[in-house]
Amino acid sequence: MASLFKDLAKLSAYRDRRFPGNQEEYERALQFSTTVYVGNMSFYTTEEQMYELFSRAGEIKKIIMGLDKNSKTPCGFCFVL
Repeated sequence: MASLFKDLAKLSAYRDRRFPGNQEEYERALQFSTTVYVGNMSFYTTEEQMYELFSRAGEIKKIIMGLDKNSKTPCGFCFVL
């Protein structure tokens, strides 16, 4: 089957120290991760707009919008799961 992206054999040297498993389990979890970080968004982008956009690509489990700690307003990023 054709692939749209080049498969990068070597993963990043970054490792989440809070991950409970070993290195091999961590790399396996990364390979099957379905979370996408979206940055540099307008502060006026809504969760509904993100849902509409990403639902074209497939099923969305949830969207987590980054919010300002004090004012609880969007601060320009989200995670799509």
